[in-house]
Amino acid sequence: MAHSSLIIFDFDRTIVDADSDATLIDKLREKQPPPEWEAGNHDWTPYMSDVFEHAYSAGLSRDDILQCIGCMRPTPGVKELIAVCAEEGWHIVIISDANTVFVEHWLKVNGLRDCITEIITNPAHWAGDKLLIKPYMHQTACARCPPNLCKKSALLQWTSKAKHEKYVYCGDGRNDFCPVTVLPDHAIVCPRMGYPLHDLLKKDSSSSTPLVKANIVPWVHLTAVLDTLYPGRTAGRIDM
Repeated sequence: MAHSSLIIFDFDRTIVDADSDATLIDKLREKQPPPEWEAGNHDWTPYMSDVFEHAYSAGLSRDDILQCIGCMRPTPGVKELIAVCAEEGWHIVIISDANTVFVEHWLKVNGLRDCITEIITNPAHWAGDKLLIKPYMHQTACARCPPNLCKKSALLQWTSKAKHEKYVYCGDGRNDFCPVTVLPDHAIVCPRMGYPLHDLLKKDSSSSTPLVKANIVPWVHLTAVLDTLYPGRTAGRIDM
């Protein structure tokens, strides 16, 4: 069956080896201080709206912002993994708390956009040189996740469209724990080693009632995931 396999990626610190929002904030610091972040505020999207407003006021153009995002380095091995999965007919879905402009632009710059089946993230668009962002959803049902995006809900909406024989989830962050709790026991969860998702999975696995049933394959380079799925396919593929 076509597309009987599904691989899900987070974007920040999973596909790109940095955080796209933080990368823009660092760029903004070269012009003027970014707006202050209130630590008690769990909703990041309104804060990024303020960041984009500050970037516009500071004179950062559309080209400045896109160049900043386009120059982010890929996580080692990600281009190889995505290319092979695309060749093998996998559905490749990105679920990210970034925004459509950042994700789409980076994928196009790096020649990967045509490999991706679907991008699930906060919608954004340009109004001249000003970037505007909206929440992907408005949710209050999941206490683990921010109001703008519950990745578990987004994943369940996607998987309700089609049945898949294989499931793989690659992520790094705390907000990647929620979706992997609904994956079947034959799925593979691939947390980036040393990042919050990996720590949460280790804590969960030591519990008497673990929430995650899937197999866990940690990674430093995503070629480790490719080797798990297709042993030997990394030979001759060098992704710097």
